[in-house]
Amino acid sequence: MDLEALRASPVGALIPISGYDARWGNFQYFAFVPSPLPESIPLEEGAVCAIADAAMAVGRLDAATDKIPNPALLVRSTLAQEATSTTALEGTYAPLTDVLEGEILGNVVSADAAEVLN
Repeated sequence: MDLEALRASPVGALIPISGYDARWGNFQYFAFVPSPLPESIPLEEGAVCAIADAAMAVGRLDAATDKIPNPALLVRSTLAQEATSTTALEGTYAPLTDVLEGEILGNVVSADAAEVLN
């Protein structure tokens, strides 16, 4: 940990701490304590417009979900896609079609697909 960089930080301060750890015994070190957040954050016009656009998009999505006869089908495939992406970050690669086939038909075609399903 770069203590000098933390000491020079404009967004917080280092404070000395001490205590006892069953594995290492007594210790003394530092903790970084961030400064309190401001009561309000001034936003530029572009940020306010982006927030308004996002709120409208969420409203349209909410209205569209009322038209789906079985929302669980959409949620299920979305979760499978998210699991496929997340495990790919960890080095496990399985095509989404293999994952969906394994989930729906119980026909797991590879060890990677089984890992994604887990």
